[in-house]
Amino acid sequence: MDSTQGSASPRTVSGGADPGRLGFGVSGLYLALYVHYGFFAFLPLWLKSTGASAEEIGVLLAIPMILRLLTVAPFAAFVGRRGWVRNAIAYTSLASAAIILLLLGEPDHAGRIGIVIIFSIMWDQIPVLTDAYAVMAVRSRSLDFGRLRVWGSIAVVVSNAAAGWAISMFGLKMLPLMVATLLIAPAIVAVLLPADRKLTAVDAAVGGRWRDLFGDGGLILAMVAASLIMGSHGVLTSFGAIQWEAQGISTTVIGLLQALAVAAEIGAFWFGAKLLGNRDPRLLIVAGAIAGALRWAIMATSPGLPVLVVGQLLNGITATGTILGIMLVIARRVPSHLTATAQGMNAVLLGAVLAVAMVGSGLLWNQGLAVAYLAMSVLALLGALCAWPRRSATDTHPNQDAMSVSGAE
Repeated sequence: MDSTQGSASPRTVSGGADPGRLGFGVSGLYLALYVHYGFFAFLPLWLKSTGASAEEIGVLLAIPMILRLLTVAPFAAFVGRRGWVRNAIAYTSLASAAIILLLLGEPDHAGRIGIVIIFSIMWDQIPVLTDAYAVMAVRSRSLDFGRLRVWGSIAVVVSNAAAGWAISMFGLKMLPLMVATLLIAPAIVAVLLPADRKLTAVDAAVGGRWRDLFGDGGLILAMVAASLIMGSHGVLTSFGAIQWEAQGISTTVIGLLQALAVAAEIGAFWFGAKLLGNRDPRLLIVAGAIAGALRWAIMATSPGLPVLVVGQLLNGITATGTILGIMLVIARRVPSHLTATAQGMNAVLLGAVLAVAMVGSGLLWNQGLAVAYLAMSVLALLGALCAWPRRSATDTHPNQDAMSVSGAE
């Protein structure tokens, strides 16, 4: 696979944006992107208030998961091949804002489905393209990806805290307007960032071919591993709050436990890449897998609150270590002109595994708490086997423009 070897990697552009300003800009992009996430949690309530049935709400929430598998990878490859990643972030953000405003008209059943379909096609692209742009920035200026991405987690915390207040202040009916307003933020930040060509030499003639990436077995195995580990969170995501409430834990404490997991993400993003240094980033994925297997084994015992606190802190390794690891693997192994294509592939694989895991978690839960969580431990350990570093031609001759992607000097 010539295009993922050092001889074929595109050159790193030495001119253009100052590293400090670029890092500040990408951090701002993550902050702008994730600041509306907390408001999405109220979408089912908004749909119910407009007359949507429980069955319809379930269908509407499933639509993005299905469309993500069909649209993200082709679109990411298309814009990445042409050097339009930054522009696509701006356009899809604005389009998403405009489309969700249509919900203010309180459309009927068919109208809601149509709007959600079009919105999903637009919105699903934004996180994937943001990661692709960030990885190009990391490669171009040897930035620390974790310290860029951490602002997304900080934004989620702020968003979760602000959403309830905003809805109580302006009313649930105004939710689409609130989300639309916040969706303009990524577009504003994106247009202030350097164009793709300022970060890397984009050669449309080279193209963004799928087969160029499939030839890198280490990359594909790392993507599979990350998907398995993230999928192993399915039981906790679906039934964690139910389990804790059954143990007599109050909703206030449940909220604090969930916030603790996000706080652990922030710390892990900030320090993770520095701790990794120049070591193989697949080690972060392996660490995430081992921590995940331990975490789910602990959860299988229905532990008390002190142990639950420790389990939630492990989220900094199980989730953040895995996310940071796969981003750095892509930065190290994939040439810049294929970065968006790789991000699209990763998103599709992750979406497929998550969908199966979410469905499977319900079936497993019916078999008992211990069975459900131990199955998740097995899934995480399978991820460790896939991510375990193996020597290959790509490892022996890494891309020159991918060195120091962890931010370590």
